[in-house]
Amino acid sequence: MTADHSASGQALGYVYQFDRATHRLFQSGVDVVEVGIEDIDDVSVHYDGGKEIREQDKSTVNSGSPLSDRGVALWKTLHIWAELIKGSPAVLKTTEFHLATNGSLSAKCLARRINDAIEKKSAKVICDELRTMIPTLREDLVPYGKTLNKLNDEQLSSMIIQVSVFDKISSRFGGDLEDLQALRVFESGLKVGLFDQMNGWVRRKIRELVESGQQPRITRADFDKELQGLFRKVTVARLSAIIEPFDMDVDVSEYVFHGFVKQLDWINVDEDLIREAILNYLHAQDTRIKWSDNNAVSETTLLQYEMDLRKSWETASRRAYRQSFPSDQLKGQECLDLTLEQNTFIHNEIMPKSISCGNFHALAHFTEDQEPVIGWHPSFKSLSKGKP
Repeated sequence: MTADHSASGQALGYVYQFDRATHRLFQSGVDVVEVGIEDIDDVSVHYDGGKEIREQDKSTVNSGSPLSDRGVALWKTLHIWAELIKGSPAVLKTTEFHLATNGSLSAKCLARRINDAIEKKSAKVICDELRTMIPTLREDLVPYGKTLNKLNDEQLSSMIIQVSVFDKISSRFGGDLEDLQALRVFESGLKVGLFDQMNGWVRRKIRELVESGQQPRITRADFDKELQGLFRKVTVARLSAIIEPFDMDVDVSEYVFHGFVKQLDWINVDEDLIREAILNYLHAQDTRIKWSDNNAVSETTLLQYEMDLRKSWETASRRAYRQSFPSDQLKGQECLDLTLEQNTFIHNEIMPKSISCGNFHALAHFTEDQEPVIGWHPSFKSLSKGKP
């Protein structure tokens, strides 16, 4: 059985459009409202000021170019845009025309020269060349040439100026994954997985829109919402993987003069709790270093996490200090218990108890040059300065 290369080529072209649209959505700036697929063009980008990009996508299964000087792909594309301009000349003021292919363009081909014509003089040269070629086109291209001839020189030249041609655009991801700032912090394999998952979501969303009679356009807001949800899932999985068992064989005597240990001494806690606090503190510090080394948690997220811990402590300390315990030491023990019993979260993931407690102790730590952020004894601030 011979392969139907025409059918497979059409299928690849259809897939390429979704790859290009997904890449466009990843690239979108804050001024992009939505991206369409098979709507007003193969792919279209719509901006909040009313401007738009209309993109034609041409894929090939080999390293050649589907955009030969007298090829159907190039002339049909110019015909489509010329028809649009003939019917609505005002689109020239609001529209860019993009032609993307995964093939390679030669340095002097017509498509390359159209791309390089960015002002009136060079565009007029291309305009004249097209009009010279039109009478010599083979029969199947004649209708496309007639459409171009319906535009006056000013319209055709203006269209040429608005055309950008892109070659060697990845047929796997609709572009270079390394160009996507949204994925910059992820390793190569994870970038591929994230792109593929969002590409699948785009396909399902377009199907849903078409089946419900709506325009096949993905809003940037919907894409960003889905992407952020995916980021949270991936990051949570990575956090869990990076939190490793901690070596419990630690000489705790090396830490008895650390600030966070002194805080525990001030409220008369037992030695077992002090040993546990030291191990948790070291585990939390070790884990934080691993998160930073693996780019799993941003510094902004960690700062927000510390703010959340401080707020949790503030609530616990108010509850403890207003109770009528017979001594400040007991109030401090109650404050410690109320604080450490709380769950803490990063990216909506509950942190293991050792990590939560260790980070609370890290905030309670102090040195000669650094005051404690939180504390257990009601007078921990003055005690940390050596004042009874």
